[in-house]
Amino acid sequence: MARQHLTFLCCFLFLSCFAQCGKITTSRPFLIDSQVTDMQWVNSTLKDAKPNAKTVFVRSARGSVYRSVDDGMNWVSQRDKMVSTDEEEYQTRIQQMIFSHADPKYAIMKGYGDSNWFTKNQGDTYTKREFGIMNEIKMHPTQAEWILASKYEGSFPDRYLSLFLSVDFGESWKKIVSRVFQFEWADPKIKGFTEKTIFACVRKPDAPAKKNFAEWDPNVDFVISHDFFKNSDIIVPHGNRFALHRPYWFVAAMNPEEELEVKLHVSADGGKTFKTAQFPYQLSERSYRVVDSKEGSVFVQVSHSSRDRQFANVYMSGPEGSSYTLSLRAVVKDYRGLSDFERINGVDGVYIANVADTSVEPELKLFGGLQAEDGMVPTKTVISFDKGAMWKDLPPPAKDHLGRPIVCDGCSLHLNGKTSGFLGPVYSSVSSTGLIMATGNVGHHLHRRQDEINTYFSRDAGRSWEQITKGSYIYEFGDHGALMIMANNREATNTIRYSWNEGLNWTDFKFWEHHIEVENIITEPSGTSQIFILYGRRNDKGVLMQLNFETLHERRCAGINAPGSDASDYEEWTPADALRSGSCLLGRKVTYTRRKRAVQCFNGWDYDRRESKVNCECTRVDFECDFGFQMNEKKECARVPEMPEVGFGAPQDCNGYFVITKGYRRVPGDTCVGGTVASELEPVVQSCPGFGRTGMVILFAMVALASVFAWFTYIRRKEQGFADPWASAADCLDFFRSGAHGGSNLFGGFGGGSSARYMGLADGPDLDDEDFGLGDDDDEAQVLGESLHEYALGVTEPKQQNTAPSHTLVNIEGAPQASSNPLPPLPVKFYFSPMQLNLTDLSGRTSS
Repeated sequence: MARQHLTFLCCFLFLSCFAQCGKITTSRPFLIDSQVTDMQWVNSTLKDAKPNAKTVFVRSARGSVYRSVDDGMNWVSQRDKMVSTDEEEYQTRIQQMIFSHADPKYAIMKGYGDSNWFTKNQGDTYTKREFGIMNEIKMHPTQAEWILASKYEGSFPDRYLSLFLSVDFGESWKKIVSRVFQFEWADPKIKGFTEKTIFACVRKPDAPAKKNFAEWDPNVDFVISHDFFKNSDIIVPHGNRFALHRPYWFVAAMNPEEELEVKLHVSADGGKTFKTAQFPYQLSERSYRVVDSKEGSVFVQVSHSSRDRQFANVYMSGPEGSSYTLSLRAVVKDYRGLSDFERINGVDGVYIANVADTSVEPELKLFGGLQAEDGMVPTKTVISFDKGAMWKDLPPPAKDHLGRPIVCDGCSLHLNGKTSGFLGPVYSSVSSTGLIMATGNVGHHLHRRQDEINTYFSRDAGRSWEQITKGSYIYEFGDHGALMIMANNREATNTIRYSWNEGLNWTDFKFWEHHIEVENIITEPSGTSQIFILYGRRNDKGVLMQLNFETLHERRCAGINAPGSDASDYEEWTPADALRSGSCLLGRKVTYTRRKRAVQCFNGWDYDRRESKVNCECTRVDFECDFGFQMNEKKECARVPEMPEVGFGAPQDCNGYFVITKGYRRVPGDTCVGGTVASELEPVVQSCPGFGRTGMVILFAMVALASVFAWFTYIRRKEQGFADPWASAADCLDFFRSGAHGGSNLFGGFGGGSSARYMGLADGPDLDDEDFGLGDDDDEAQVLGESLHEYALGVTEPKQQNTAPSHTLVNIEGAPQASSNPLPPLPVKFYFSPMQLNLTDLSGRTSS
């Protein structure tokens, strides 16, 4: 009997495995009250978090919160935990989900009204607390229970924001400063800062009330406090707005004499020191925002006038973030200020952007003087492999997804970006090295006609492309790029497509019997899992569903220690700059170990990608144009017309050394070494004229040397019975004239008649300023006149001289508004404009 039971149990387990193994498992579709607006994995970085046991929170458009503790397999509404039965539904609407970086178990659910909900256990339980309507909440980066929050006080016209502090996770609050515009915790890891250090834009308490709270205000300063505002210091006077893009801080400070004149101040050391940003043109811009600062430099998007509704110039900085050169003209942007300027994750120095094609002869002009075709300005896609120093067109694929040749003379590949609405954007992942997916078309310009849109794939960081399917899809990488999944996002569907060999073959999978409008497919932020969450809409409801590819039971990849061999599932890959020969990118040859394309196996969430680096010899592509220079038609860096003579002499505050530019500077982060090009292009370093720090060191050494000789002379004279030099004027004169008999002589060398001399270092020839090409450095921080405005926009037609007064940096079109928008999920991108400073956070990537 026991054997029969055992046989039956084995048969049952075999049949169960046969039914489940080799298939994708899906969760039961979970309907929520409206579409998904925010999704966050809150413990994906915890060391004890298992691959399929991660907590996920979702917020809907109607303010409802849902939680899953098993990576999206099952979902539970949090409303019953947060409210009592007698409360109305509107009283529990959540405006923002805020999770602590110090401890992901701590979270705050910010309501629309007086109530907020606090949890210390990732939503197992909540504590409701009422402290008025909070405008903005900031959790401390290292202290989980420390919170800063602002709320309005006073009455019109003297209505203002006050800043409150809680050190017990919202149980009690203390007002620490009034009339605050913005605030942020400082990084306590930076030397000189503490856990109590806070940055804020604060209005002077004795300043008269303003009729419009959102106007630029000369009575507002950017300040720092190290003791919860018992004391504070002004860092940037008149600093009205700031943006944080670690490690850079950006502060907009207005001119108190001219309300529409604003300067940008930048800190590259976490907020300890600030410098005024220098741009090569007169920047009468209406807005500017930081579009990227991930690789040791900053890209800033600048709109130069009210005409620039659809385009903006992008400037790149050196490593200090304060001096900028033009990288790309007329980059496409939308009404929100978002631009089609994308960094390719996982590979350093690669960027893709959409720009206006100014070479097309205008037929119908927009305000900016650019041609419109069917209501759209013709745009094209370009790529840079050297961090924006040089750009080129994208090469088109040779064949379509059916293997048919693509014939198009003079055509290139054009890709959709963030401004293209619901079309799939350019997408890459840090864990999927070199892999890019995007939608677009092959032609002379980017089109959005449905019959021309296709989905494309690159596995070499954009050097070559393949068309993988017709139409627009939304996509995601999993398992370090070994698994690709996508779904049609332009029409309702119940099918997804997946590939285990980077698009060589695709398999369709029906995930539900009903069709839904798929909005996104997303995996946990590290991109190492084989579990995905698909979400979309069905009628007026939101739909959540888990797709688990672990149950396909593909084999584990092998041979990591012998990449490239026949027995290994791995290969070595080296990204390269398409503008140079060889296999170098940003001055180094980086070799990655990744899975071979044709094999079907999985890496596993604990896979550790290997890489090696070797520096290359410097070439022209390792350099970009220095401040005050830009690339001409010959691909050479030429001085900007009418640019002040900067970079050719010592600054007034010269300290030790200064740099004389040749028009080029090394691309930030480039590590090339040697080569004749480096000596020809790199700036020349010169010692500062006069004393400076070096002169003081020399003077100190000279005085020390003279003191030693004087002391030695005094001892020898005492031994020989001479009087002290201070006994009389005659003895003092004899001391300096004769020194010690048979000893040292301060001016005459050794011995009585030796001809050897000790020559003071200051006795050398004087250095004339002209020997270093020095000039008046007052112009270094000045801006140019209005005559350069059209030049900055790339317009070459002559124009009449504008006699209107010019502004130093920014000509603001309207008044900035204090943002009350919720802070969305990680990773964070900060966008900066004079109209408003807000930050957009998208977990993993944006929803299309």
